[in-house]
Amino acid sequence: MLVGFDANNVFRNNGELGEWSRSLVEGIVRRHVTDFRALLFSTRIKSMYRTYFTSYANVSTYVPEGVSRLLPSAWMRYRLNGWLTMERVKVFHGMNEEIPYGIGRDVKTVVTCFGTQEHHNTSLLDSMLWKRRMEYAWRSSDVVVAVNEEVKDELLELGVNERRVIVIGEKNAFAVTEKVMDQYYDLYSQLASM
Repeated sequence: MLVGFDANNVFRNNGELGEWSRSLVEGIVRRHVTDFRALLFSTRIKSMYRTYFTSYANVSTYVPEGVSRLLPSAWMRYRLNGWLTMERVKVFHGMNEEIPYGIGRDVKTVVTCFGTQEHHNTSLLDSMLWKRRMEYAWRSSDVVVAVNEEVKDELLELGVNERRVIVIGEKNAFAVTEKVMDQYYDLYSQLASM
C-alpha cells in the first residue's frame, strides 16, 4: 500500500503536532515494513529532522526542487498532484489539516483535524488563509478524522458532512497508541481498495 503524506508537521514542527505526526508515520512504517510505503511531502526539512526517516526503506521524502523552491507553498498546494499521479499514490493524508487543491479523483483523501479553534498565532491574513485551506480540506476530503468526540462535534456544527467524519484517537488527542496506528492503517487500506 502506498500513502502520501503532507509531512510539513513531520519535518518542520517541534511541538505536539510534529511529535504526533512523526509518531504516527514512524509507528506505521515500522509495523508494516513489507506492505506499506510512505511518501512524505514537505516544503522544507529542518536540519534536525533531515535523517529522521533515512533508516526506513519504505519511506521516501520529497521537497520542492529547482524553481519550485522559490514558492514551496504553491508547490505543496498546486503542484503536488503531478507527483501523486506519477507515483500512483492511491491515498493522501493531510496531517497538517489541509490537502492540495484539485487533487485527482483517483486519489482518496484523509485529513486529520485537531480542532477548529485558532491554534496558530500569525498575522490576520495568514490566519484567514489557514482557515480557508482547512475548510477546503474538510469539504473536499473523502474522510475527515477528528482526534476526539469534541472535535467531531465542532466539525458537525460547522456543517461538515457527518458521513465523512470519523473519530480516531483517545481522550488525549495527541496520544499515538497502537490502536490509533491500527485504525489509521485500516482506514488507508479501506480507501486504497476503493
